[in-house]
Amino acid sequence: MDYEKASDFFKALGNPVRLRIVRELTQGERCVGAVENRVQASQANVSQHLTILKKQGIVACRKEKNMRCYYLKSPEFVRGVLALIDGEQRRGCE
Repeated sequence: MDYEKASDFFKALGNPVRLRIVRELTQGERCVGAVENRVQASQANVSQHLTILKKQGIVACRKEKNMRCYYLKSPEFVRGVLALIDGEQRRGCE
C-alpha cells in the first residue's frame, strides 16, 4: 500500500466543502455553476476545492465551450468510501 498516496486522498476529503462536492458528483457530471448552487459556495471557492480534488485524482474535468464540467474518476469507489463515512456517523461511538 502506498501510505502517502492514501493519506493524501483522505486529506483531500477532509474538508466539508470538498465532501459536499464529491457527494454531489456521485449523482453525475456537473459543471462548476451547478456545483456552486448545490453546495452553496462561491465560484472561486468551489474552483479551489475542485483543483485539490483533481490533483488527488478524485475528479476529472472536461471543457464544454467556456465551461468546465467535473466528474468522479472512480464513482463506485468514492460511493463506497462515502457509505463507510455515513455508516460510522450513524453508529457513533460504541
